[in-house]
Amino acid sequence: MVEALPVWFRAVLSQLLAILGTFLLLKSGGLFWASLGFAVAFEGLLAMAFGWMLRLPYWWLPIQALFVPAIAVSWRLNLPPVLYLAGFVLMWLVFRSNLRERVPFYLTDRETWLAVSELLPRNAAFKFIDLGCGWGGGLAVLAGQCKSGEFRGVESAPLPALLGRFRLRNEKNCRIRFGDFWTEDLGRFDVVYAFLSPAPMPRLWRKARKEMRPGSLFISNTFEVPGVEPDQTLILRDGRAAKLLIWRM
Repeated sequence: MVEALPVWFRAVLSQLLAILGTFLLLKSGGLFWASLGFAVAFEGLLAMAFGWMLRLPYWWLPIQALFVPAIAVSWRLNLPPVLYLAGFVLMWLVFRSNLRERVPFYLTDRETWLAVSELLPRNAAFKFIDLGCGWGGGLAVLAGQCKSGEFRGVESAPLPALLGRFRLRNEKNCRIRFGDFWTEDLGRFDVVYAFLSPAPMPRLWRKARKEMRPGSLFISNTFEVPGVEPDQTLILRDGRAAKLLIWRM
Protein backbone atom coordinates (compact mmCIF):
# COMPACT_ATOMS: atom_id res chain seq x y z
CA MET A 1 0.00 0.00 0.00
CA VAL A 2 2.73 2.47 1.01
CA GLU A 3 4.88 1.54 -2.01
CA ALA A 4 2.09 2.77 -4.29
CA LEU A 5 2.85 6.35 -3.21
CA PRO A 6 5.50 8.19 -5.26
CA VAL A 7 8.96 8.16 -3.71
CA TRP A 8 9.18 11.96 -3.68
CA PHE A 9 5.87 12.15 -1.77
CA ARG A 10 7.09 9.67 0.85
CA ALA A 11 10.38 11.57 1.19
CA VAL A 12 8.61 14.91 1.75
CA LEU A 13 6.12 13.30 4.12
CA SER A 14 8.87 11.76 6.25
CA GLN A 15 10.58 15.16 6.55
CA LEU A 16 7.35 16.89 7.52
CA LEU A 17 6.56 14.24 10.13
CA ALA A 18 10.09 14.52 11.55
CA ILE A 19 9.90 18.32 11.75
CA LEU A 20 6.50 18.12 13.41
CA GLY A 21 7.65 15.44 15.85
CA THR A 22 10.76 17.42 16.82
CA PHE A 23 8.72 20.62 17.26
CA LEU A 24 6.13 18.90 19.48
CA LEU A 25 8.84 17.35 21.66
CA LEU A 26 10.56 20.72 22.06
CA LYS A 27 7.29 22.46 22.88
CA SER A 28 6.22 19.83 25.41
CA GLY A 29 9.58 19.91 27.18
CA GLY A 30 10.60 16.45 26.08
CA LEU A 31 13.82 17.92 24.69
CA PHE A 32 14.09 20.78 27.17
CA TRP A 33 17.77 20.08 27.65
CA ALA A 34 18.61 19.92 23.96
CA SER A 35 20.64 22.51 22.08
CA LEU A 36 19.61 23.67 18.63
CA GLY A 37 22.30 21.49 17.08
CA PHE A 38 21.04 18.41 18.88
CA ALA A 39 17.46 19.16 17.88
CA VAL A 40 18.50 19.41 14.22
CA ALA A 41 20.39 16.11 14.45
CA PHE A 42 17.41 14.51 16.19
CA GLU A 43 15.16 15.66 13.34
CA GLY A 44 17.49 13.98 10.86
CA LEU A 45 17.37 10.66 12.71
CA LEU A 46 13.59 10.95 13.02
CA ALA A 47 13.28 11.65 9.28
CA MET A 48 15.36 8.57 8.52
CA ALA A 49 13.15 6.47 10.82
CA PHE A 50 9.97 7.75 9.15
CA GLY A 51 11.55 7.12 5.74
CA TRP A 52 12.22 3.52 6.74
CA MET A 53 8.62 3.10 7.96
CA LEU A 54 7.35 4.58 4.69
CA ARG A 55 9.44 2.03 2.74
CA LEU A 56 11.72 4.51 1.02
CA PRO A 57 14.54 2.91 -1.00
CA TYR A 58 17.56 2.33 1.24
CA TRP A 59 19.67 4.94 -0.55
CA TRP A 60 17.11 7.61 0.42
CA LEU A 61 17.62 7.05 4.16
CA PRO A 62 20.97 8.88 4.55
CA ILE A 63 19.55 11.68 2.40
CA GLN A 64 16.62 11.99 4.80
CA ALA A 65 18.98 12.01 7.80
CA LEU A 66 21.25 14.73 6.39
CA PHE A 67 18.74 17.00 4.64
CA VAL A 68 17.76 19.37 7.47
CA PRO A 69 21.19 19.26 9.20
CA ALA A 70 22.81 20.22 5.88
CA ILE A 71 20.45 23.17 5.55
CA ALA A 72 21.24 24.25 9.11
CA VAL A 73 25.01 24.03 8.55
CA SER A 74 24.86 25.96 5.28
CA TRP A 75 22.74 28.65 6.95
CA ARG A 76 25.27 29.05 9.77
CA LEU A 77 28.15 29.27 7.26
CA ASN A 78 26.37 32.07 5.35
CA LEU A 79 27.48 30.69 1.98
CA PRO A 80 27.12 32.79 -1.20
CA PRO A 81 23.85 32.07 -3.09
CA VAL A 82 25.75 31.20 -6.26
CA LEU A 83 27.09 28.05 -4.55
CA TYR A 84 23.54 26.76 -4.06
CA LEU A 85 22.79 27.37 -7.73
CA ALA A 86 25.99 25.61 -8.77
CA GLY A 87 25.17 22.67 -6.50
CA PHE A 88 21.66 22.39 -7.95
CA VAL A 89 22.94 22.50 -11.53
CA LEU A 90 25.57 19.85 -10.78
CA MET A 91 23.01 17.56 -9.13
CA TRP A 92 20.65 17.98 -12.10
CA LEU A 93 23.42 17.20 -14.58
CA VAL A 94 24.29 13.95 -12.77
CA PHE A 95 20.96 12.76 -11.34
CA ARG A 96 18.45 13.95 -13.94
CA SER A 97 17.27 10.37 -14.59
CA ASN A 98 16.23 9.95 -10.94
CA LEU A 99 13.32 12.33 -11.41
CA ARG A 100 12.37 11.39 -14.96
CA GLU A 101 12.63 7.60 -14.76
CA ARG A 102 12.89 6.85 -11.01
CA VAL A 103 16.30 5.28 -11.64
CA PRO A 104 19.16 6.05 -9.21
CA PHE A 105 22.66 6.55 -10.54
CA TYR A 106 23.92 2.99 -10.09
CA LEU A 107 27.32 1.96 -11.36
CA THR A 108 28.06 -1.66 -12.31
CA ASP A 109 31.41 -2.91 -10.99
CA ARG A 110 34.10 -4.55 -13.11
CA GLU A 111 33.44 -8.05 -11.73
CA THR A 112 29.85 -7.86 -12.95
CA TRP A 113 30.91 -6.68 -16.39
CA LEU A 114 33.32 -9.58 -16.65
CA ALA A 115 30.44 -11.94 -15.78
CA VAL A 116 28.34 -10.29 -18.50
CA SER A 117 31.16 -10.71 -20.98
CA GLU A 118 31.06 -14.48 -20.41
CA LEU A 119 27.52 -14.49 -21.84
CA LEU A 120 28.57 -12.81 -25.09
CA PRO A 121 29.83 -14.42 -28.32
CA ARG A 122 33.59 -14.41 -28.81
CA ASN A 123 33.86 -14.99 -32.54
CA ALA A 124 30.46 -13.98 -33.96
CA ALA A 125 29.39 -10.39 -34.61
CA PHE A 126 26.68 -9.05 -32.31
CA LYS A 127 25.15 -5.79 -31.07
CA PHE A 128 24.91 -4.92 -27.36
CA ILE A 129 23.19 -2.00 -25.63
CA ASP A 130 23.41 -0.76 -22.04
CA LEU A 131 20.27 1.11 -20.98
CA GLY A 132 21.50 3.80 -18.62
CA CYS A 133 25.21 3.39 -19.28
CA GLY A 134 26.50 6.13 -16.97
CA TRP A 135 30.13 7.01 -17.65
CA GLY A 136 30.49 4.14 -20.13
CA GLY A 137 32.98 2.16 -18.05
CA GLY A 138 31.14 -1.10 -18.62
CA LEU A 139 31.13 -0.64 -22.38
CA ALA A 140 34.89 -0.14 -22.29
CA VAL A 141 35.35 -3.38 -20.33
CA LEU A 142 33.14 -5.37 -22.70
CA ALA A 143 34.78 -3.89 -25.79
CA GLY A 144 38.15 -5.05 -24.48
CA GLN A 145 36.84 -8.57 -23.83
CA CYS A 146 34.75 -9.08 -26.98
CA LYS A 147 36.37 -7.63 -30.08
CA SER A 148 33.61 -8.85 -32.41
CA GLY A 149 30.87 -6.88 -30.63
CA GLU A 150 29.32 -3.52 -31.39
CA PHE A 151 28.53 -1.75 -28.13
CA ARG A 152 26.03 1.03 -27.62
CA GLY A 153 24.94 2.92 -24.53
CA VAL A 154 22.15 5.38 -23.85
CA GLU A 155 22.21 7.77 -20.89
CA SER A 156 19.67 10.47 -19.95
CA ALA A 157 21.86 12.30 -17.41
CA PRO A 158 23.79 15.03 -19.29
CA LEU A 159 27.12 15.04 -17.43
CA PRO A 160 27.70 11.24 -17.35
CA ALA A 161 26.73 11.02 -21.04
CA LEU A 162 29.17 13.77 -21.97
CA LEU A 163 32.02 12.28 -19.95
CA GLY A 164 31.24 8.82 -21.30
CA ARG A 165 31.40 9.99 -24.90
CA PHE A 166 34.76 11.64 -24.19
CA ARG A 167 36.02 8.53 -22.40
CA LEU A 168 35.13 6.25 -25.33
CA ARG A 169 36.20 8.63 -28.07
CA ASN A 170 38.98 6.27 -29.22
CA GLU A 171 36.92 3.07 -29.01
CA LYS A 172 35.81 2.27 -32.56
CA ASN A 173 33.15 -0.25 -31.53
CA CYS A 174 31.59 1.84 -28.71
CA ARG A 175 29.21 4.78 -28.84
CA ILE A 176 27.06 6.55 -26.23
CA ARG A 177 23.88 8.44 -27.07
CA PHE A 178 22.47 11.11 -24.77
CA GLY A 179 18.72 10.63 -24.52
CA ASP A 180 15.79 8.57 -23.32
CA PHE A 181 16.17 4.79 -23.55
CA TRP A 182 12.41 4.44 -23.99
CA THR A 183 12.84 5.77 -27.53
CA GLU A 184 15.49 3.16 -28.38
CA ASP A 185 14.50 0.36 -30.76
CA LEU A 186 15.59 -2.77 -28.88
CA GLY A 187 14.99 -4.92 -31.94
CA ARG A 188 18.34 -3.75 -33.35
CA PHE A 189 20.32 -5.51 -30.60
CA ASP A 190 21.25 -9.08 -29.78
CA VAL A 191 21.83 -8.34 -26.08
CA VAL A 192 20.04 -5.73 -23.95
CA TYR A 193 21.47 -4.97 -20.49
CA ALA A 194 19.77 -2.90 -17.77
CA PHE A 195 20.73 -1.97 -14.20
CA LEU A 196 17.87 0.35 -13.29
CA SER A 197 15.43 0.00 -10.35
CA PRO A 198 12.22 -1.93 -9.64
CA ALA A 199 10.07 0.98 -10.89
CA PRO A 200 10.59 0.75 -14.69
CA MET A 201 10.97 -3.05 -14.97
CA PRO A 202 7.33 -3.97 -15.85
CA ARG A 203 7.21 -1.34 -18.61
CA LEU A 204 10.69 -2.25 -19.85
CA TRP A 205 9.73 -5.92 -20.04
CA ARG A 206 6.69 -5.08 -22.16
CA LYS A 207 8.91 -3.04 -24.46
CA ALA A 208 11.45 -5.88 -24.69
CA ARG A 209 8.75 -8.46 -25.46
CA LYS A 210 7.37 -6.24 -28.20
CA GLU A 211 10.62 -5.25 -29.90
CA MET A 212 13.39 -7.80 -29.26
CA ARG A 213 14.03 -10.59 -31.76
CA PRO A 214 13.67 -14.30 -30.95
CA GLY A 215 16.91 -15.68 -29.54
CA SER A 216 18.18 -12.33 -28.26
CA LEU A 217 19.12 -11.88 -24.58
CA PHE A 218 17.59 -9.51 -22.05
CA ILE A 219 19.80 -9.12 -18.94
CA SER A 220 18.77 -7.31 -15.77
CA ASN A 221 21.26 -6.68 -13.00
CA THR A 222 19.52 -7.47 -9.66
CA PHE A 223 16.03 -6.14 -10.46
CA GLU A 224 13.35 -8.69 -11.32
CA VAL A 225 10.47 -8.57 -13.76
CA PRO A 226 7.41 -9.09 -11.54
CA GLY A 227 5.76 -12.44 -12.21
CA VAL A 228 8.24 -13.52 -14.91
CA GLU A 229 10.86 -16.13 -14.02
CA PRO A 230 14.25 -15.67 -15.73
CA ASP A 231 15.64 -18.47 -17.87
CA GLN A 232 18.94 -18.21 -16.01
CA THR A 233 20.19 -16.55 -12.81
CA LEU A 234 23.85 -15.90 -12.05
CA ILE A 235 24.76 -14.99 -8.47
CA LEU A 236 27.67 -12.54 -8.42
CA ARG A 237 30.43 -12.59 -5.83
CA ASP A 238 30.79 -8.82 -5.60
CA GLY A 239 29.99 -8.19 -1.93
CA ARG A 240 26.47 -6.93 -2.70
CA ALA A 241 24.85 -10.32 -3.31
CA ALA A 242 23.86 -9.00 -6.73
CA LYS A 243 22.68 -11.29 -9.51
CA LEU A 244 22.24 -11.31 -13.25
CA LEU A 245 18.73 -12.25 -14.38
CA ILE A 246 18.74 -13.50 -17.97
CA TRP A 247 15.82 -14.05 -20.33
CA ARG A 248 16.16 -15.51 -23.83
CA MET A 249 13.43 -13.92 -25.88
